[in-house]
Amino acid sequence: MNNEEHSNSVKSLPEQLDLGFALEVTQLGVWELNLRSKYVLWDDRCRALFGLSSGNSLSYEQALSYIHPDDVERVRTAVQRATDPAVNGSYDETYRTIGADDGKLRWVRFYGRAYSSEEGDVYRFAGVAHEVTDQKMAEQREDAVRDHAARQQRILETISSTTPDLMYVFDLNYRFTYANQALLNMWGATWEDSIGKSLLEIGYEPWHAEMHEREIDQVVATRKSIRGEVSFVHASLGRRIYDYVFSPVVNENGEVEAIAGTTRDVTDLIVARQALEENQAALSTAIEVAELGTWAVDIAHKTCTLSQRVADWLGLDTTTIDLESFLARIGESDRERIRKSFSESGHLRPGTHYDETYIVDHATDGRHRIIHAMGRVYFDKEGRAVKLEGSAQDITTERLMTQLLEQQVQQRTLELERVNESLLRSNDNLRNFAYVASHDLQEPLRKIQQFGNLLISRQTTFSDNELSYVKRMHSAAGRMSVLIDDLLNFASVSMQQPANEPVDTNQVVENVLSTLEVAIVEANADIRVEPLPEISGSVSQLTQLFQNLIGNAIKFRKSSVRPEIRITAQTVDAGQLPAAVSPVESAVYYHRIDVIDNGIGFDEKYRDRIFQVFQRLHGKSEFAGTGIGLAICERVAANHGGAITASSIPDKGSTFSIFLPVR
Repeated sequence: MNNEEHSNSVKSLPEQLDLGFALEVTQLGVWELNLRSKYVLWDDRCRALFGLSSGNSLSYEQALSYIHPDDVERVRTAVQRATDPAVNGSYDETYRTIGADDGKLRWVRFYGRAYSSEEGDVYRFAGVAHEVTDQKMAEQREDAVRDHAARQQRILETISSTTPDLMYVFDLNYRFTYANQALLNMWGATWEDSIGKSLLEIGYEPWHAEMHEREIDQVVATRKSIRGEVSFVHASLGRRIYDYVFSPVVNENGEVEAIAGTTRDVTDLIVARQALEENQAALSTAIEVAELGTWAVDIAHKTCTLSQRVADWLGLDTTTIDLESFLARIGESDRERIRKSFSESGHLRPGTHYDETYIVDHATDGRHRIIHAMGRVYFDKEGRAVKLEGSAQDITTERLMTQLLEQQVQQRTLELERVNESLLRSNDNLRNFAYVASHDLQEPLRKIQQFGNLLISRQTTFSDNELSYVKRMHSAAGRMSVLIDDLLNFASVSMQQPANEPVDTNQVVENVLSTLEVAIVEANADIRVEPLPEISGSVSQLTQLFQNLIGNAIKFRKSSVRPEIRITAQTVDAGQLPAAVSPVESAVYYHRIDVIDNGIGFDEKYRDRIFQVFQRLHGKSEFAGTGIGLAICERVAANHGGAITASSIPDKGSTFSIFLPVR
């Protein structure tokens, strides 16, 4: 095609398309793609849409090079589809061009259709185009606004649906137009059941609904927010306390069009606040009852804040002073030590406590007080010590009482030492008495008994009355000898601490039975002994213990019944001890040894009396004895860290129970 033909073809395009004057009015450009030559023809307006300053024809590929890279494939596909003979479709695409000369980005909408020859071949593709850049920019702005609004809506929905606070909106008729999930949960209702409903319809009590309606009216009238607190029954949590705020929603004309509300559950906060107030009240009471003072030292500014009580102790007319003024009131002997403790407090580790005792002097009357101060150091976020705070107590009286008590203890200690010395002398005297009794007293008694035996052997020379006197003298001397022996035994047991050696009580009892063999045979006694434990103690004292108990069981027998004596043993824990038993030595376990007989027994109201010296429940004419044997038993049990008790029923026998600690 030569230039003249090309020019004529371009000039004839409006006529061929029959667009005429409409093209001029609608600002449309005309184009044509010759599918055989692969050339594009267009008018000046269409050329301008590609940013070209001249030329009304160019190759198809060159035209595509002026289309935005992101749109090229879409254009190729659309053209191929529209020019497919099988489709013979129309063409309507909007895409971007990049100005060949001016580099300007334009949005252009192309309309066209394919033309076929008589043989059915598509040879021509033509249409119109016009710029839609302003429209596209407007659409993009609208899309951006919609996207932003949608994003803001999603954010708002996320916040309102996940916050524990209640969020809602009223219209001017007191009806809910919005309620977040937390509020729906509180009501125990769904969105469909709640939106558009009034407070009464939701289930609020009349007084509650009327109160909020009055508040809504007030917000509308004043255009100011209002705040309140009210209790309400939560659907699942029960009655709770809520803090709420109603705020006006104002339109572009300055008119209130709705009321937005937020409500927060403050039950836990109120409970915690009440607990804190109670704790503070209790602390204040404790401080007053204990007569404590409080103090605080600002480490950085070196100032002290004192309670009124501490200020009174120091004789100050202010409760805030600098650290040096405070230190000036501390006694000279303690001042440098306390100054150092304050300076070192900044280097204490978190959790370390401050604990100091010092003397303070009253500023006006010079009165001395002894103060015990305790506190702790507080640190900032960087770990620097910023404050030392604590309590103080006037311990002057306590310290004086302690000193007085120490003096009394010292005095009592001296007195106790004197008493111990006196007791040692008494023990020496008692030992001397024992020596005298065993030698100087027993010797005359033995001579009396010997002379009595001699006189009795010559009874043929005495009258009956004289012989009776001699026998009575001999018997009295024998009883006196036994009494002296028992007293010596009791004194010996009382003074002598048992040896700490293992003792086989089975052997001890066997030896006792051998010693008492004559009495056992005479009484025809049946004695049975179970295995007994090994005990740490004294063989001689334990021998006295069992000899007295077994001897008493034989002595206090019933005349018409054969004596039966059983000796048993078991281990018991401390919780199984009878209430009346208080061993000298505390232990986890005790050996319990019982001596059981079927003798005459006794009334248990005399149980404590029978263990006292010289106490007898029967006359000398009924049963011989001095009344010292059971007292010796009690002393032996105590010497071994234990105790002894008895249980009995008159005429039913007795049980003597010994409790000795397991060592």
